[in-house]
Amino acid sequence: MDDETASVLRNLSDKLPRSKLEPHSEVVGALRRKRYTYREIAQFLQEHLGLEVAQSTVHDFVRIRRRREKDVRTQAELPNPQTPKPKPQREAGAVDEKIAALKRRSVTSSQPKPLFVYDEDEPLTLVKNVKKKMDSAGDV
Repeated sequence: MDDETASVLRNLSDKLPRSKLEPHSEVVGALRRKRYTYREIAQFLQEHLGLEVAQSTVHDFVRIRRRREKDVRTQAELPNPQTPKPKPQREAGAVDEKIAALKRRSVTSSQPKPLFVYDEDEPLTLVKNVKKKMDSAGDV
């Protein structure tokens, strides 16, 4: 950044907070921790600080602050994506033996029994009905 831009930035004043609750954020936070409702907080601010706000304003203020705090905590807790995460060390035990046994097991795939039998001259029939027919036909 050149010197002229840097001097302009230094001379700019900070913007005022957009919310009239910003100067009272600690009070609002303390009341929420004490389980005050948004309506009760709005009444408290009216009675003790002469600040008239709607309960929805208090709600939005708290929600936005909570989201910002959550984002800051999440960013602080996130590991550096460039460093590989170490794999947890575990001892070989019964679980590993079971996995190895499952891998050694041969896979036998049997074709499923047909549910229907098709004969051009007969209507479509279920297999269990075919067995009965065959049994009764064999008796004849």
